[in-house]
Amino acid sequence: MGEVEYGEGQDEEVRMKKSLVVILLPLLLFSQDWYRYYKLGKSKMLEGSWSLAASYFKKALALNPEDGKTHVNGKEVDYYPHRELGVCYYLMGKYKDALKELETSMSMSPSSRAEMYLKKLEKKGYKSSTRSAPPTSSTPSGPVQIGERLKIAVLPFETKGMESDLGEIVLDKMITTLVETERFEVMERAQLEKILEEQKLGLSGILDPSTAARIGKGIGVDAIMTGSVAKSGLGVSIDARLIDTETASIITSRDAYAPSKSVEKIKRALKEIVDEIVDDLPVLSGYVVSVEDTTIYVDIGSLKGIKKGRKLVVYREGEPIKNPITGEVMGHKIDVLGEAVVLEVQPKLSICAMYKRKGGLPQPGDKVITK
Repeated sequence: MGEVEYGEGQDEEVRMKKSLVVILLPLLLFSQDWYRYYKLGKSKMLEGSWSLAASYFKKALALNPEDGKTHVNGKEVDYYPHRELGVCYYLMGKYKDALKELETSMSMSPSSRAEMYLKKLEKKGYKSSTRSAPPTSSTPSGPVQIGERLKIAVLPFETKGMESDLGEIVLDKMITTLVETERFEVMERAQLEKILEEQKLGLSGILDPSTAARIGKGIGVDAIMTGSVAKSGLGVSIDARLIDTETASIITSRDAYAPSKSVEKIKRALKEIVDEIVDDLPVLSGYVVSVEDTTIYVDIGSLKGIKKGRKLVVYREGEPIKNPITGEVMGHKIDVLGEAVVLEVQPKLSICAMYKRKGGLPQPGDKVITK
């Protein structure tokens, strides 16, 4: 009798588990639909199917209307449906709709990609209210350069199951795309190859971060980009990693899919990767608030988007330079004191170590800007 009851209990437990699966599985799948629609939209953009891409972004927005970084299955991902819908509208010539979506994206989570298309709209006579306000100290407008920009060298991309000349195309187009952002100082390919040859630095094992960092230090750059190109269905999957040459840590890693091997589709995929890398490395500025020997404390924290490992230019703003005719202040004299690296990040504060000295000792009130 006891055995029959035990068996019936087991059957009931199994039925309950099956019922839970039937109830919860659609909810779990539904909860990820917004991201699936978003990725489909991005894929259609790479194909140049703007209208179809826009329809997918609208479906994503109906389920999750917030632009910004979010999490899917425990992994941080980019999710910018308003921004990408705005880009689609711009490319379709629907400029008023594009302005609305891009402004919404900027109000939720500012990005350089949205800013770039708002500038394009402004040239066409569609001025954004989000660009009318003066920039804050932590978000300089346009390319800002105090001291040196982040210097990058791009190493040859590994080809997996693909012809080697495709890797050459990706390498050349990646260098061009990075240069066009005006955000980085990119080492020319011919110069890179010459230095590698002179210093007898081989390229074997370039996908290993420590090897890439060693090569980067040998050629005097801040970061090394490595990557791979692999066949994926009828198209090409491209992965890129930016590696810090001081710590050998991966600064950021991005990927994109080109639906075919055509140069145009590959260029679009690389543009997507580079745009996301630029968003991962925003230009942030602030002030030195405290100094202890070679350790400086700055008022830029995680709330403003800074991360451990970012490099800063530390400088002192001197007397103003005025137009002798109008008296207008044209700028200030700048004294670059050196460079620092972020060691620890708190919500409103970063603890940094000076690793390059070019002038006097930093003092509270001096300024910093990310490389």
